[in-house]
Amino acid sequence: MSKPKSERFKVLQKLAGRNESLAAQNLGLSVGNLDAQRSRLSELQKFREEYTQQFYQSGTSGITSIAMQSFQQFISQIDVAIQQQKQTVSVAEQDHQSKKHNWEDKHKKTRIYDKTIERFVVNENEVREELEQVEVDDRNNAHIKTRET
Repeated sequence: MSKPKSERFKVLQKLAGRNESLAAQNLGLSVGNLDAQRSRLSELQKFREEYTQQFYQSGTSGITSIAMQSFQQFISQIDVAIQQQKQTVSVAEQDHQSKKHNWEDKHKKTRIYDKTIERFVVNENEVREELEQVEVDDRNNAHIKTRET
């Protein structure tokens, strides 16, 4: 006799569970990457702010035009780095959303297999109970017939 449907579907359920676990790991990695990229952006922005404050606190009076030009050039480079990091954060956010949707899809699939197997098991139990009841009824009927004769 072939395996019940619930047993055959357990193979698919197990595979779906593995796929879900892998998607969850990838999602976790994307969260770590996104946090790291956001942190790096925050560091760059904080550095720019501190450097600018320090420059102005040291007093801009008496500063040479070369020093002012050097400061502006350095700030410009930091601004470029900040813009590049914002783009990196944006890419990391998109990657994270993609990984999140992928995990959600895998999770739904796993839950579908879980529910399907539950239904199959309930159905198989009902069928088995009906067959057992038929056997009991047949035995009782056979026992009654042998008494009558």
